[in-house]
Amino acid sequence: MGKNSQVARLKKIVKQTKGSLVLGVVLLALLFFASIGYEVVATEQLESTMYLNQYRLGSKALTTAVQSYAVSGNEIYYDAYMKELNTDRNRDVAWAGLEANNIKDHEWAELEEIAALSNNLVPLEEEAMAAVAAGDVTAATEFVFGEEYSNTIQKINYTTDDVITKIQERLDTTKKLFMSIQILCAVAFLAGFIRLAQQCLKTISFSQQELLTPIIKVSEQMTLLADGNLHAKLDLKEDDSEVGNMVSAIRFMKDNMAAIIDEISYILEQMGQGNYIVSVEQNYVGEYVRIKDSLNRIMEDMRKTVRTIQDVAKEIDSGSGQLAYAADDLATACTGQATEVSGLAALLNELNNSIEYNEKEAEEAVKIANLASSTLIVGAQKMQELRDAMSDINQCSEQIIAVIAAISDIGEEIDLLSLNASIESARAGEAGRGFAVVAEQVKKLAEASQNAVGQTSELIKRTVESVEVGTRISQEAAANMEEVQMGAEETTSRINSIVEKLRCEVESINNINDSIGVVAGLVDNNSATSQETAAVSEQQKAQVESMVELVNRFKV
Repeated sequence: MGKNSQVARLKKIVKQTKGSLVLGVVLLALLFFASIGYEVVATEQLESTMYLNQYRLGSKALTTAVQSYAVSGNEIYYDAYMKELNTDRNRDVAWAGLEANNIKDHEWAELEEIAALSNNLVPLEEEAMAAVAAGDVTAATEFVFGEEYSNTIQKINYTTDDVITKIQERLDTTKKLFMSIQILCAVAFLAGFIRLAQQCLKTISFSQQELLTPIIKVSEQMTLLADGNLHAKLDLKEDDSEVGNMVSAIRFMKDNMAAIIDEISYILEQMGQGNYIVSVEQNYVGEYVRIKDSLNRIMEDMRKTVRTIQDVAKEIDSGSGQLAYAADDLATACTGQATEVSGLAALLNELNNSIEYNEKEAEEAVKIANLASSTLIVGAQKMQELRDAMSDINQCSEQIIAVIAAISDIGEEIDLLSLNASIESARAGEAGRGFAVVAEQVKKLAEASQNAVGQTSELIKRTVESVEVGTRISQEAAANMEEVQMGAEETTSRINSIVEKLRCEVESINNINDSIGVVAGLVDNNSATSQETAAVSEQQKAQVESMVELVNRFKV
């Protein structure tokens, strides 16, 4: 990479930015831990002072209570003493709190001395309380107000103040150390932040000036190149940077493409003027080599083609005279052929008209035969329907006979019932006279029914006989009609066969006629064409001579 490489410069800026960011994070962490340490030390200082004061207050509460009890003998002060000693226990609580804090060994030595002095006061306090209990207030006062007791109290207070002062000074020193670390970290973090901000601004400026703006210009230039504009100005300098290399490549591409296009235009112009001796001189690179190869192949192929056309033109020129003589002979022969073909076409036309008339007559016969066959088929169907109807009537007659037989049986039973009713009415005497009348009427009705059944049976028998005769006649008629239908179908089939053969002959004659017509047209056309060819051959000879002259202008 060159000294102007955007990648190298950008990597350097990114590396510096990362360093500033890491330093800022480290300083921020140190500042955070220093703040926590300062808070911890301040809390420890406050708690140590609070516990020492609590210890001193507990000792003072015991001293005040025992002294007041020794002077007054009031049990209230005794109770206060015992409450502080056994319930409140401020000294024990303070001592436990001090043990939880970070107290140094020399400080613990002084604290233990204070505890020992406090414990030395307990026997004097117990003797004073015992003297009060015995009623000797003077002795009790001497125990708690004496020189030994007072000196011990003063020493305890002095030592406690000294310990508090030492702890405060030690913790103040530690707090100052953490405060100094905080200040240094804050200043360093601020400097690092300023440095990081400068790096960010530098990165933004570099990206804007060295990357974004050149990339936009290069993109616009590539868009113009895509639109075919090879002469647009690119206001970027060439150097050893990535963008400079792109600018150099774009300018080389534009110049190379412009030179290639100019050369291709010149070559095509020369080829349009008939000059195929030109050659490709420009330096074609990459995929443009294919264009160079294609141009060389096109020019070589065109040279070969023009040479071939020149040779063919010469041959056409030499053969055009022979073509004119041959065209005259062809015109004469075609005229005679046209006359013969016209006569043959007239004869075939008359034969075609006769066959077409016979075809129409045969078609009419087929239509009549088909109509008769259809009528016979319908008659056969109707006869079949009649036969089926006769069969149905016969079946119905048999069913009616069965019903009449049943009615006859019912009439006989009614007659028997009427006889029985008459007998029963005769037995009943006067009471059954009305019933005898009814029985007589029923008997008459039964006789009438028997007479009607007999007449109906006779009529039905005659009907059945007539139906059987009609069925036999219809079967004979159907058989005759089937024979007639078969004959009609055979006749129709043969007529259809004749019509089909006539149709085929008509089509063959038509095809022959059409072919003769085509041949006649072709002969006439050949005759006319041959005459025209004879006339055109002379013109063609002159045109071929002109073409030879034009082809000879090409430089191959």
